[in-house]
Amino acid sequence: MPIKRTVLIFVVLGLATLLGCSSSGTHTAYVSLPNLNAVAAYRIHNSSAAFTNIVGSPYPGGNSPTAVRVHPSNKFVYVANQSANDISLFTIDSAIGSLHEVLPRTATGLTPVALTIDSAGNFLYALNEVSGSISVYSINSGTGALTAVGGSPFAIFPNSIAFAITPSAKFLYVLNTNLASVFAYTITSGVLAPVSNIPVQVGNGPLAIAVDPSEAFVYVCNSADNTVSVLSINSTSGALTLLGSYPTGTLPISVVALDPYLYVANQGSSNVSVFTIASTTGILTQVTSSPFSAGTAPFFLVLDPNNLFLYVGSQTARTITAFSINTSTGAIATTSQSAAAAASPSSMAVTK
Repeated sequence: MPIKRTVLIFVVLGLATLLGCSSSGTHTAYVSLPNLNAVAAYRIHNSSAAFTNIVGSPYPGGNSPTAVRVHPSNKFVYVANQSANDISLFTIDSAIGSLHEVLPRTATGLTPVALTIDSAGNFLYALNEVSGSISVYSINSGTGALTAVGGSPFAIFPNSIAFAITPSAKFLYVLNTNLASVFAYTITSGVLAPVSNIPVQVGNGPLAIAVDPSEAFVYVCNSADNTVSVLSINSTSGALTLLGSYPTGTLPISVVALDPYLYVANQGSSNVSVFTIASTTGILTQVTSSPFSAGTAPFFLVLDPNNLFLYVGSQTARTITAFSINTSTGAIATTSQSAAAAASPSSMAVTK
């Protein structure tokens, strides 16, 4: 079962006025607030990582929003409402970054727990944990409206909890905790087809999955083993091969890749493991001083669009904290920037 997600409320700090991302401006982040049935919006300064709440936030939405994604155009936000079995579409005000929900909401399968969008912004994928399916929708580039593709929803093994799409949108990888396995699917115009080989078994208690930007490897956090598994991707078929597993801290729960570095949040040991990735072999080597202290019980990791900061969300401390990234070594360091929360954060997505 997925770890319980609760609510995030940010203190109102003011309003920034520029949407998007530049060296001297800001970008916009959105956080799902399950207990408020709402989505919070705030600015993060590109250079300092200072948080500023957007006027009017949080914005009301569906029932128990769990996962949030921003469309690559920065025009739309999609939120999976876990208890209502549907998806909310919000349009983004281009001037200030505020949200407006467009009704009616779009039905999914039972208990949507994760969303992903291909890099071109053509299709939205919703992972339905209880019904054991993936709902796929084409996205109207003008309005953001969702239309189910032919054959959707596509059957998968029940109780899958996470998935990741490759940058090319050729393949989708689905993580099933109960089976401790990763299932591979090819994508053709949004239609999913299973890769013909058997699923690849990883470590025990896998909770998170990521694909590296070069589309060479898949990474899986194994919470019961305190390891991260590395799998290679066959660029033609999408099939996976397990290359090995590497020790992390205690209870690894989130993973993000920023070539040539890999970041793993360890909830149990309250730190972040940082590795360098060998480009040809996928071998991981911890960087000097890794793991790095990351406050109390980090729950999720989100990369800054400029790759200057790593945002670490803690459900226990009820904060999101910015850590600076040393682009030469991959090491992270604490900053003075964080957002206090009245309750635990659920998920976060940032405009490009």
